[in-house]
Amino acid sequence: MKKFLFVFLLLSLLPRAGIALADQVTARYEYKIVRLGSLSGLQDAKSDDKIGEIEEILNQEGLQGWDMVNIFAVRTTFDPNVFFVAMKRPVSDEK
Repeated sequence: MKKFLFVFLLLSLLPRAGIALADQVTARYEYKIVRLGSLSGLQDAKSDDKIGEIEEILNQEGLQGWDMVNIFAVRTTFDPNVFFVAMKRPVSDEK
């Protein structure tokens, strides 16, 4: 009886999973890299100001439909903590 219920449940979920996968495959995205700058300032006394600046940048991008995919650092000779954010949003066919 347990095997029957498991198979029934699995078979009932497969069509939904197939639809979700089809939607993901046909989706098109555009990508954007946003420079957050040096985050070394987060360690000093005025770190709340820097956090506020970063939040403002991310909130503005989010209002335009951008979704953060990844955050990464680029090491330079001047500052090893320069951070960038990779963002994406669905491409609208209205362009």
